[in-house]
Amino acid sequence: MTFILIFFLTYFFILYVFPPKKPNFFYGYQLGSAKKSLEHWKLANKYAAKYLLWLYSFLVLLSLTFFFLDYYDILILPINVLGLIFIYFLVEKKLKSEII
Repeated sequence: MTFILIFFLTYFFILYVFPPKKPNFFYGYQLGSAKKSLEHWKLANKYAAKYLLWLYSFLVLLSLTFFFLDYYDILILPINVLGLIFIYFLVEKKLKSEII
């Protein structure tokens, strides 16, 4: 599980450093109103990458801390799912508040 979290952390770091320039179907934040305009796309990817870096950094640290427990996956999975849902709502709220 820790390896998978580190893989996603690396992916989101790349997304943060090299954000997609224009909407596409392969790379970047694809949910909600991100594809309405180029401005939406850039802002959504900026915030999503930042929030996802924080979430997966926390999950990797949590995973390494509780690695010795046999059931640490049960702790990490719900935090991951709830974090992803929370990030979706945060990004959509940012898009609505910053772009009129």
